[in-house]
Amino acid sequence: MAVLNVVQQAVALPAACQGGLQVYAVCLAPAAGSPAALRESLRHAVHQSICSALAEVLQCDARQLSVQRVPGQAPVLSLGGQTHARIHLSVAYAGASALWAWSDRAAVGVDVQAIPADGDDAEWHAVERQFIGPAAQALSPLQGAGLRAAFAAQWAQLEARLKCAGLQLSEADARPADWDANMHCVPLAWPAAWGTAAAALAWHS
Repeated sequence: MAVLNVVQQAVALPAACQGGLQVYAVCLAPAAGSPAALRESLRHAVHQSICSALAEVLQCDARQLSVQRVPGQAPVLSLGGQTHARIHLSVAYAGASALWAWSDRAAVGVDVQAIPADGDDAEWHAVERQFIGPAAQALSPLQGAGLRAAFAAQWAQLEARLKCAGLQLSEADARPADWDANMHCVPLAWPAAWGTAAAALAWHS
């Protein structure tokens, strides 16, 4: 599948998580097509980006690498048809953009959330209390655009941490007490030209 009009860039990371860990943002330029076709084009672009970047790291031909999608799990990198166990991947999609990360140390998680343009404040607060947990207390006094931006940021961090832990989304009180022990999570700067979104990265120490 040929993918045209793809823009990608490395995402700047805090000093605490540099070395053996990198994050890239990928965006498709506006194009005609069904949502399903555009999503498949974006997925293909992300896989190409992964293979190109990791070919340099692994000192191999990018054509030797492939990315396998595993339902409900992190994608898996293959080298010459064999799983490369040392490389851990995480991918997140939002509209025509995506974020992906790799680490050669331990599991990693990324997420990107478009910031909603509208919505009912009471509903946002109800969802945050149900799923985000204690961190939702910081959102309690917020309203309107400020609430929506903060909610997207908290939700991106939650999803990134869940991916890093290998867990599916569940209500806050249904998760194990120590599910995110020894885990770090930071917000990431999202390219402003690609729309308003919140992004986050989580990794194990």
